[in-house]
Amino acid sequence: MTSPNPLLIVLMLLWTVVAGVALIASIALSAQGKRREAEFVAWNPFGTDYLIAAAAAIAGYAVAAVAADHFSAASAGFSVLWPAMAATALSYVAARRRPSWPLWASAVFAALGAGLYGFLPM
Repeated sequence: MTSPNPLLIVLMLLWTVVAGVALIASIALSAQGKRREAEFVAWNPFGTDYLIAAAAAIAGYAVAAVAADHFSAASAGFSVLWPAMAATALSYVAARRRPSWPLWASAVFAALGAGLYGFLPM
Protein backbone atom coordinates (compact mmCIF):
# COMPACT_ATOMS: atom_id res chain seq x y z
CA MET A 1 0.00 0.00 0.00
CA THR A 2 1.34 3.41 -0.94
CA SER A 3 1.40 6.37 1.37
CA PRO A 4 -1.20 9.04 0.64
CA ASN A 5 -0.17 12.45 -0.56
CA PRO A 6 0.40 14.79 2.44
CA LEU A 7 -1.56 17.55 0.68
CA LEU A 8 -4.60 15.27 0.54
CA ILE A 9 -4.27 14.55 4.23
CA VAL A 10 -4.10 18.26 5.07
CA LEU A 11 -7.13 19.01 2.87
CA MET A 12 -9.03 16.11 4.44
CA LEU A 13 -8.22 17.36 7.93
CA LEU A 14 -9.37 20.88 7.04
CA TRP A 15 -12.59 19.54 5.52
CA THR A 16 -13.20 17.38 8.61
CA VAL A 17 -12.67 20.34 10.95
CA VAL A 18 -15.15 22.47 8.98
CA ALA A 19 -17.64 19.59 8.93
CA GLY A 20 -17.25 18.98 12.66
CA VAL A 21 -17.71 22.65 13.49
CA ALA A 22 -20.81 22.76 11.27
CA LEU A 23 -22.22 19.68 12.98
CA ILE A 24 -21.66 21.05 16.47
CA ALA A 25 -23.01 24.47 15.47
CA SER A 26 -26.13 22.97 13.93
CA ILE A 27 -26.87 21.00 17.09
CA ALA A 28 -26.24 24.07 19.27
CA LEU A 29 -28.38 26.34 17.07
CA SER A 30 -31.12 23.76 17.01
CA ALA A 31 -31.15 23.46 20.81
CA GLN A 32 -30.96 27.22 21.26
CA GLY A 33 -33.76 27.84 18.78
CA LYS A 34 -36.10 25.37 20.49
CA ARG A 35 -35.84 27.37 23.69
CA ARG A 36 -36.29 30.82 22.14
CA GLU A 37 -38.61 30.52 19.15
CA ALA A 38 -42.06 28.96 19.04
CA GLU A 39 -42.08 28.44 15.26
CA PHE A 40 -38.60 26.99 14.96
CA VAL A 41 -37.42 24.32 12.55
CA ALA A 42 -34.82 22.10 14.17
CA TRP A 43 -31.94 20.62 12.21
CA ASN A 44 -32.72 17.25 10.68
CA PRO A 45 -29.68 15.43 9.30
CA PHE A 46 -31.91 13.54 6.87
CA GLY A 47 -33.98 16.52 5.74
CA THR A 48 -35.04 17.49 2.26
CA ASP A 49 -31.57 18.54 1.11
CA TYR A 50 -30.02 15.26 2.28
CA LEU A 51 -30.83 13.44 -0.96
CA ILE A 52 -29.10 16.09 -3.02
CA ALA A 53 -26.05 16.04 -0.74
CA ALA A 54 -26.01 12.23 -0.73
CA ALA A 55 -26.17 12.07 -4.53
CA ALA A 56 -23.29 14.54 -4.77
CA ALA A 57 -21.31 12.57 -2.19
CA ILE A 58 -21.89 9.32 -4.07
CA ALA A 59 -20.70 10.89 -7.29
CA GLY A 60 -17.68 12.50 -5.61
CA TYR A 61 -16.67 9.28 -3.87
CA ALA A 62 -17.17 7.11 -6.95
CA VAL A 63 -15.07 9.34 -9.18
CA ALA A 64 -12.25 9.69 -6.67
CA ALA A 65 -12.19 6.07 -5.51
CA VAL A 66 -12.23 4.66 -9.02
CA ALA A 67 -9.57 7.14 -10.17
CA ALA A 68 -7.34 6.24 -7.23
CA ASP A 69 -8.23 2.52 -7.44
CA HIS A 70 -9.37 2.46 -3.80
CA PHE A 71 -13.03 1.60 -4.32
CA SER A 72 -14.52 -0.70 -1.69
CA ALA A 73 -18.08 -1.13 -0.51
CA ALA A 74 -16.97 -1.16 3.13
CA SER A 75 -15.46 2.32 3.05
CA ALA A 76 -18.11 3.70 0.70
CA GLY A 77 -20.75 3.79 3.44
CA PHE A 78 -18.78 6.05 5.77
CA SER A 79 -17.26 7.99 2.92
CA VAL A 80 -20.71 8.93 1.61
CA LEU A 81 -22.91 9.22 4.70
CA TRP A 82 -20.61 11.45 6.75
CA PRO A 83 -20.06 14.07 4.01
CA ALA A 84 -23.77 14.12 3.18
CA MET A 85 -24.74 14.63 6.83
CA ALA A 86 -22.01 17.25 7.28
CA ALA A 87 -23.31 19.08 4.20
CA THR A 88 -26.83 19.23 5.64
CA ALA A 89 -25.37 20.59 8.89
CA LEU A 90 -23.40 23.23 6.99
CA SER A 91 -26.49 24.12 4.98
CA TYR A 92 -28.55 24.50 8.16
CA VAL A 93 -25.99 26.72 9.88
CA ALA A 94 -25.40 28.82 6.78
CA ALA A 95 -29.13 29.23 6.11
CA ARG A 96 -29.68 30.42 9.69
CA ARG A 97 -27.06 33.12 9.19
CA ARG A 98 -27.75 33.87 5.54
CA PRO A 99 -31.18 32.81 4.19
CA SER A 100 -30.06 33.00 0.57
CA TRP A 101 -27.60 30.10 0.99
CA PRO A 102 -27.54 28.22 -2.35
CA LEU A 103 -28.40 24.53 -2.30
CA TRP A 104 -25.61 23.72 -4.73
CA ALA A 105 -23.01 24.87 -2.18
CA SER A 106 -23.94 22.03 0.16
CA ALA A 107 -23.79 19.54 -2.69
CA VAL A 108 -20.30 20.78 -3.61
CA PHE A 109 -19.21 20.48 0.04
CA ALA A 110 -20.51 16.89 0.20
CA ALA A 111 -18.89 15.94 -3.10
CA LEU A 112 -15.58 17.49 -2.06
CA GLY A 113 -15.55 15.64 1.27
CA ALA A 114 -16.54 12.32 -0.25
CA GLY A 115 -14.00 12.81 -3.02
CA LEU A 116 -11.24 13.45 -0.50
CA TYR A 117 -12.26 10.33 1.44
CA GLY A 118 -12.33 8.40 -1.84
CA PHE A 119 -8.75 9.33 -2.67
CA LEU A 120 -7.42 8.19 0.70
CA PRO A 121 -6.93 4.45 1.22
CA MET A 122 -8.98 3.26 4.16
